[in-house]
Amino acid sequence: MEDNYTQDVENEVPPHVWGIIHEFLLGQADPGLDLRQPHLRPSVASSYPFILFMYSLLMVTGVALNLSVFVHIIRNKLYNDVTCSFVLNNVISDIVKCVVVLPMTLYVLLVNNWILGELLCSFLPMLQDIPMHTTTLTFVLMAWDRLRFIRHPTKARMPAFVCIIGTWLASVCFVLPYPIYIIYIDLGKHISALDGVGICLINLADDMQEYMRGIFLIMYASPLATISYFYVKVSRELQTQQSSLTVIKFETRREGRSRTDSHSTTTDFRSSRGDCDRSSQYSRNSYRDHDIGRTRYETDVSDLDLVKEKRTQKYLVPMVTLYAICLCPLMILRLARLVLPETYDNNKNFDITYTMFVWLAFAPTCSTPLLYAIWQMNRSSKERLLGYFRFSNRKLRQSCETVITAAGTPAVPRAKCSHADSIVQQVDDGHSDNNSFQQDFASS
Repeated sequence: MEDNYTQDVENEVPPHVWGIIHEFLLGQADPGLDLRQPHLRPSVASSYPFILFMYSLLMVTGVALNLSVFVHIIRNKLYNDVTCSFVLNNVISDIVKCVVVLPMTLYVLLVNNWILGELLCSFLPMLQDIPMHTTTLTFVLMAWDRLRFIRHPTKARMPAFVCIIGTWLASVCFVLPYPIYIIYIDLGKHISALDGVGICLINLADDMQEYMRGIFLIMYASPLATISYFYVKVSRELQTQQSSLTVIKFETRREGRSRTDSHSTTTDFRSSRGDCDRSSQYSRNSYRDHDIGRTRYETDVSDLDLVKEKRTQKYLVPMVTLYAICLCPLMILRLARLVLPETYDNNKNFDITYTMFVWLAFAPTCSTPLLYAIWQMNRSSKERLLGYFRFSNRKLRQSCETVITAAGTPAVPRAKCSHADSIVQQVDDGHSDNNSFQQDFASS
């Protein structure tokens, strides 16, 4: 088969021209190589087993974790909650990344010559960016919905299904200009021996830098800045409502104590309040307005589970933070590759760096479902899991209680033990904050 290929080439293409074609496509002038077969990039020839292992590990782990989260949400019907619906959309996007995008991206990163045809040359960048933009828009809508819900718990939340469809449609619209900036040269039209072999490159006649800068600003920098603003407002709103709720409960408890006083004291208080009512025409209305406003605020606060929302905030913020940090190097490198010239001297560095940054950009497909699993895990499961890493509450307390001298005096100060307990309490899933809040209120 290879002899026939060599004879066909020698009959159609002069040897010196054939050497130039091989040098351009493969980086080595060897006319005996069949360009219709995939050939490994020389820059990754020594490290491709490690690259294959890392990408395979990422794909398998990402699919397994996201499928587990998908089954958990569907089985327990958590999609009725808007936040879980957005998480479900993110899970679907991550599954698409691991099943479709990552294998094709890995193939392009490792193979030097393009044999995938004209269709994938034009649409592969679109397939790579659609799920990534969907994830970004999902995080934006999730943060916006949470801010609306925290501020007005009684109002209707955003329609999750409509928003999810909108994220995918908007992502498709953002990547539509890609085929304009990509050109494909079919070598099979000029040389029959190269049927199926082509050259896929950026169309230098059009300025792609402006488009990539726009994508960076519209689909990375601006959404993350918006998400940060929303979550800062949510955190402040939760702190404000928790402080207000504490004050309301304290006043309610104090009024309950005042009603248990003696009859004479109650009578004097009422008579004095009546004197105030008679002395001012606005006093009665002021008391009524205060009671109505307070009742409304108590109703709004009662509809909002502050402990649950603080716990949700505790895990959603790391999801977005890890996603932004992991995606940042790839977005910057995509801008830099359009400005920095790529030569034979720095080609290896570009390829290795780009391969590493692509892997890092897809790493949140594993971190996001892990954070969701920890979020949904109960307290006993967390303590049992942390016990495997020797950080459980039981082992920390044992280490403090067993270090005792022969005279019965603790060799470790009690302050350190209490500090260890506080560390475990911070590692806990948020119920410790609830308990401490309830204990503080009960003591008042």
